[in-house]
Amino acid sequence: MKPTKSLLGKRQVAFRSGLTFKQAGVTLMAALLLGLLVGALQLFVDWRAMRDETAGNMRRLLVLVEGSAAEAAYQLNPELGRQLVQGLFVFDAIRDARLSDDFGKILAQQHRSGDPAVGAKRWAWLFEGVTRYRLPLYYPVPGGSTTRVGELRVELSPEVLSERFLRRITREAIFGLARSLFISALVVAIFYFMITRPLLRLARAISEVDPERPGRWVPPDLRTHAHDELGLLSEHLRVLLQSSQRGLDQRDVAQRELTALNQQLEQRVSTRTAELERALGDLARQNIEVERAFSELDRTHQRLTQANHQLLESHRYARRIQRSMLPAPAVLGDAVREIHVHWEPLHEVGGDWYWIERCGDRCLILLADCTGHGVPGAFITLVVAAALERLLRDDCLAEPVAILKALDRDVRRRLRQQDPSSESDDGLDAAILLWDVGTRRLRFASAGGIPLLMLEPGEPVGVIRGSRGHLGYQSLSAPDRIVEHEIQIRPGATYYLMTDGITDQMGGVPPRLLGRRRVAEWLESHAELSLEAQASALCQMLADYRGPESRRDDMTLIGVRPR
Repeated sequence: MKPTKSLLGKRQVAFRSGLTFKQAGVTLMAALLLGLLVGALQLFVDWRAMRDETAGNMRRLLVLVEGSAAEAAYQLNPELGRQLVQGLFVFDAIRDARLSDDFGKILAQQHRSGDPAVGAKRWAWLFEGVTRYRLPLYYPVPGGSTTRVGELRVELSPEVLSERFLRRITREAIFGLARSLFISALVVAIFYFMITRPLLRLARAISEVDPERPGRWVPPDLRTHAHDELGLLSEHLRVLLQSSQRGLDQRDVAQRELTALNQQLEQRVSTRTAELERALGDLARQNIEVERAFSELDRTHQRLTQANHQLLESHRYARRIQRSMLPAPAVLGDAVREIHVHWEPLHEVGGDWYWIERCGDRCLILLADCTGHGVPGAFITLVVAAALERLLRDDCLAEPVAILKALDRDVRRRLRQQDPSSESDDGLDAAILLWDVGTRRLRFASAGGIPLLMLEPGEPVGVIRGSRGHLGYQSLSAPDRIVEHEIQIRPGATYYLMTDGITDQMGGVPPRLLGRRRVAEWLESHAELSLEAQASALCQMLADYRGPESRRDDMTLIGVRPR
């Protein structure tokens, strides 16, 4: 360890790498940067002040000579005008002066020539706005009034003004540089005597630490730093080295104990090795049994995968069947300006179902929300579709209330739910829009939770709720009375039907249902969009509102704008 200590003691830090040089550089850069910032601000202030001062001086000068200039112009006296102009040229900043009468004739003019310095030309633009002055001259006439007798024009030399400004800048820059150098030297000297020199003493003392006996280290005498960070660092080093000495002593004791422990461990290892060999034999037999169990698990997993694939294929095929039973919105033809249907089951198939048809001038839209979702809900939609087909084709029903009541009876009959002993208890909520293209009269009836939302130009969004009750259920009673609402279709009006899968979205903080009111307000605020764009944007809004929450039900939205 002795050679290491010697090398540490001889090592020197180059001047350019030392703290003193770095402090000097950083301090100088900071002082120069601060000086530049302050100088730039002072330069801007001086420039504005010089422009204002120049303009003020010229205004006062023109006021002083206004009377003499008016007298010369009134008397048409070129000699008097020449004396006035020559008097103005006492000021070296004036480049041109001209006195003319009210007919534009020049009575006196003088121009100062000269080649200004190159630097003054380059910065002459700083004073372009304050170099030209025009003074109309008025002379009193009998009766107390005045008449215009001429004009005095004075032009200053921007080069002379900029040359004065540059001399001021140069003087202030020299003083600023000297000030920055003095501050840097003073700060570096203070830092050196307060920090750098004590650090060097502490570094030399650290290099003298004996690696074999660090606890014998004596810290340097830093009396003036006993209560600051350097004194604290020296004290921490002393405590650290003493702790290191205690650690070395404990290491020696531990080494002796470790030797004795190793001897005991060697004997234990030989005993445990024999026991381990016996355990390995038992483990090999157990591994055979585990491999056999894993093989059986793999075969079971393959059978489950195949069954799941078949189930998914069945659901996809069922979705194609259910979708094929849904009508195309285009069947309404020219009866509507625009129609869009967004049908999105929670699973591959669902319990939401709709029907759209046109017979002459009569247009019908029915939306049904059947019990549940997935495969059970899809089966109920087949029952509803068959029942509606019979009611519209065979019974020729054409009234919304009559259709809903007949649909309630037919679903109960088909599911045999009129019998209290029946195990089935399924049904639906349904709403019907029926309007005549010729009369533009729209009739709406609903049983359950499917409302009609109306957006008419210049009016707030309107909501017509369905009648209380449900259709087809065994345990839930049908509506006592289904109310039919009649509406005159206004140009530009939009009507919406939607199931509760749209409004019953859970989200937000704290989690709560979205609700019908907020959906209606959203549709009103996006009424200028096409129906397809509205549906796409609404789905995105619902997804954003849900966040990490999952959907809970099928979603169907039908929007229509009658022609």
